[in-house]
Amino acid sequence: MCRRMRRRRRCGRGWRIKIPAISFPKIFPRRVSDDRVEAIYELLPKRDCGACGYESCYECALAIVEGEAPPDACKIVGKRVAPQIRRILGR
Repeated sequence: MCRRMRRRRRCGRGWRIKIPAISFPKIFPRRVSDDRVEAIYELLPKRDCGACGYESCYECALAIVEGEAPPDACKIVGKRVAPQIRRILGR
């Protein structure tokens, strides 16, 4: 850790290191209790690369169920899992 990231302060018995707060991105901003979304999400690679145009694989699965994205939207495994996704959607 570099010197700029942490600050040392002298307190009572010893040194106290102050580390800045870290904020983590929301991986699952909205959850849907639909079994189809969970089943499609299990087929996706869960790399959250963003190549499909969505922030996470869960968002991609949600878009596929809602009809906003095609079944082969994933650029990594899309062509391999598209038939299984169509079967889950009932198309």
